[in-house]
Amino acid sequence: MVATVDIVNKNGSISIKAIVRYKGYFVTKTFPVKGSQKATTEKKAKMWGLDIEAQIDNGTYRKEEKKPNFTVAQAIDRYIKDGNPKKSEDTRQRYISALNWFKKEIGSLPIKTLERSDLKQCRDKLKKKHKEVPIKGKPGQGKVTEEFISNSCVNRYLAYFSTFLTYCVDEYEIIKTNPMIGAKLKLKENEPRKRWLKELEERQSLLLACKNADYELYLCVLFALTTGARKSEILNLTWKNTDLENKAIYYLETKNGEDRTVPMPEILYEELKAFKEQSKVRHIKNDYLFTTPEGNQRFILIDKLYPEVVKSWNYEKITFHGLRHTYISIASLLGFNTSIVKKIVGHKFDSVTGGYTHADCESLRTPMNEIANFMIFGVKTSENITTKQVIN
Repeated sequence: MVATVDIVNKNGSISIKAIVRYKGYFVTKTFPVKGSQKATTEKKAKMWGLDIEAQIDNGTYRKEEKKPNFTVAQAIDRYIKDGNPKKSEDTRQRYISALNWFKKEIGSLPIKTLERSDLKQCRDKLKKKHKEVPIKGKPGQGKVTEEFISNSCVNRYLAYFSTFLTYCVDEYEIIKTNPMIGAKLKLKENEPRKRWLKELEERQSLLLACKNADYELYLCVLFALTTGARKSEILNLTWKNTDLENKAIYYLETKNGEDRTVPMPEILYEELKAFKEQSKVRHIKNDYLFTTPEGNQRFILIDKLYPEVVKSWNYEKITFHGLRHTYISIASLLGFNTSIVKKIVGHKFDSVTGGYTHADCESLRTPMNEIANFMIFGVKTSENITTKQVIN
């Protein structure tokens, strides 16, 4: 039998409590009354009760499981311990870093009580968060700078936290709704910087600007534009893995965890050959291509010097990673299929593991020379052309 009872709440509002005593079961549920809809709410409560009785008759009724009242910190810990999010390791670490920030700020709050006002406060605190520069050899640690993080970075933190909350709704069922949905927390982002250099004049002008600033910086940019290599791959290259005799480049311990071998475009070969001759007179303690006078890796080339050159450049700003986008875009423009481009730039195949064979490397030589020549000179040919014809 279904019974209903009026309940007066502390704030003066009214709720209807439905009570089901049926075949040994005792089930209750409270329905808040909105405005003058008491009769409608009472009808809804009785219908709920009748539905519970029908479930009991059919043997399908299950007593609602009482979920533990997790704090935000406890829920985050469980989420991470369960191996979430199911992303690449780099992406997962970015999620964890963001979630740990929220854990520090609102970790003690019961997750069921989390409100939009709490999230707006977090957003406003994030706007005043200082950027951190990673410290080499100390994963997870960074040197705090004077600069605040960008609006896009704030939005990423919020997106990562929203993904976590949705998981708490759908998988853990410890909250009923994601309080971030409809909260309008997203900040207006700055105009995005240029993603790739479509015009030949832009590419040649950038190379010349870099060459005038620092020859080794010029080589780094030439590497990126003629091979599509990542920043880390270029700066970690040693002469041992830069095979001038066979005109091949061996990338080890790449971002996607796979070694790969690619042919060296003729344009790059000519420049590196001359550069190595110059390098013989230097006293270096290691085998890296680009080093400081003390013999250490010259990270400043791309991390500091490149942004300075681009800032004074006459064209729209582009990140160093944008040069990789440029390579991929030009290769696509020339009609090379995705499988060839993936082999060159090291994008991971879903169906392939391990490095490429020597035969794979040689099959890429003509495409890479053609891409490099179009990139630097705007001509569709795989024949050897020296950079001195244009970049001087």
